[in-house]
Amino acid sequence: MTAGGRGPVAGVLFDIDDTLIDLATAARNGFLRLAGGHLAGVPDADRRRAADGFAEDAPGLYERYMTGELSFREQRLGRLRHAYAQVGGPVLDEAELAAWNDGYESAMRAAWRPFDDVHPCLDELDRIGLPYGAVTNNVHDYQRAKLDLSGLGRIAVLVGSDTAGAPKPDPRPFRAGARMLGTKPEHTAYVGDNPVNDVRGARDAGLIAVLLDRRAAHPSPTAAEAHHAISTLAELSGIVRGPARTADFGIARGVGYSNYSC
Repeated sequence: MTAGGRGPVAGVLFDIDDTLIDLATAARNGFLRLAGGHLAGVPDADRRRAADGFAEDAPGLYERYMTGELSFREQRLGRLRHAYAQVGGPVLDEAELAAWNDGYESAMRAAWRPFDDVHPCLDELDRIGLPYGAVTNNVHDYQRAKLDLSGLGRIAVLVGSDTAGAPKPDPRPFRAGARMLGTKPEHTAYVGDNPVNDVRGARDAGLIAVLLDRRAAHPSPTAAEAHHAISTLAELSGIVRGPARTADFGIARGVGYSNYSC
């Protein structure tokens, strides 16, 4: 079937963090667990506010990591310092920061979980024979581990910001993902939660942009930039439903399919 006037969907690419994996919940819970001793005298509401600011990257440091200005560790600990400062928490020394970072990483890896709608969505894509993969704004090996530890090892096609040569919204990661699926960009849907990095980036790269707005966080003008806007992955089947015909869709047979494509 056609999607937003761009033609039939031959393959699907997904963002990972807060699209497939509930990273925000894991980050909040990990922060609260590791910050418990440091913020023992802080009211519960303020601790939750600090956790939200940390998980949502209130100071905007992750984008500085993506541009190469900060390391991954530096952006994480910068978010921690900002969150503590907002609620009168302590200033940690380097040894304390190192211990916090190690403990937080362990807590996160134990807490990575897919959203409840992810496996049913992938099952449906398997059933109708559409290949799928992921394009992410983090390095390949870290995200590969995240998919595997969260039970999403079935996603074989993965493009990291390092392997693509640039982060989203640059067109290169999206086009690399389509090449790995063996699909043309105009017949490849991209599903993500970020209006700029995911939606605008996918549109500019020539893909079918699908905004996943789980929390109704984006106003309709933002959603209008997407070819489609959905609130759950269960709605994706309405966009891609129908068996893929490789001859019609220009799929390179045997190239880049996930282990579960038909």
